[in-house]
Amino acid sequence: METLLNSEILKKYKEETNEYIKKKNVDKLFDIILKNVLINKPDNIYLYIYNNIYSFLLNKIFIIGPPILKITSFLSSHISEFFNYYHISVPMLIEQYELKQNERLNNKIIVNDEVISSILKDKINNLDSKKKRGYIVEGYPNNNLQAYNCLKYFPSHVFVLYADEEYIYKKYEEENDIAIFSNTQKKEYEINELYEIKDLNVKPLKDQVLSYIRNISDILTILGSNKNVLNLHDFNEQMLIDHVKNEIAKNKDEWDSTLNEDTI
Repeated sequence: METLLNSEILKKYKEETNEYIKKKNVDKLFDIILKNVLINKPDNIYLYIYNNIYSFLLNKIFIIGPPILKITSFLSSHISEFFNYYHISVPMLIEQYELKQNERLNNKIIVNDEVISSILKDKINNLDSKKKRGYIVEGYPNNNLQAYNCLKYFPSHVFVLYADEEYIYKKYEEENDIAIFSNTQKKEYEINELYEIKDLNVKPLKDQVLSYIRNISDILTILGSNKNVLNLHDFNEQMLIDHVKNEIAKNKDEWDSTLNEDTI
């Protein structure tokens, strides 16, 4: 009788324990902690976990897209506002860094991948992870080295906005009400041209686009199953926003049962 009672108690304990583990995402929690420790290799593991446990569980979203177009910035801004997440614009961080260094050195500098990754890491590490439950990183990664670094953050989502060269140039002209690429090969222009024709050096713009086209394949390979490729040909702006919202919403409350103050 006592053996049977003990067996029932043990069975109930196992059921309650398994239910608790599932409800609190215990397996995934310890997996994330372990991965962060192994990647960062802190000297004091216990202090590192204590100071960073909230940041481990942030919803981490990375969004990259075609250069010279507004869509990546627009989408990142909209999504961060909708979910009340931090919005980190890597192009803006680089611009601010260049401005500060140029003023200090009085000379134009080139910001390499190591510097960009360091600036981004500092920005992320300084976020108040108890104030908001996630962040959007706009414009990163842009090449294979950055893609490898991106994976170290264990991103929840990496949205890759894909477009070919023709689409990018056409969209740029529409956004800026200007014809610079399509007129490159033209010899004659209609009087009632829809776009304003300007004398503009398109080489810097084309260099950015070609860099994107050249790097995108390697980026997709490195990101592997972490990526979500969205072909801009298949979406208008609202469709794109709705799709990304739906994807993020699937796991935005994933850690609520773990982080709610009344359960800690």
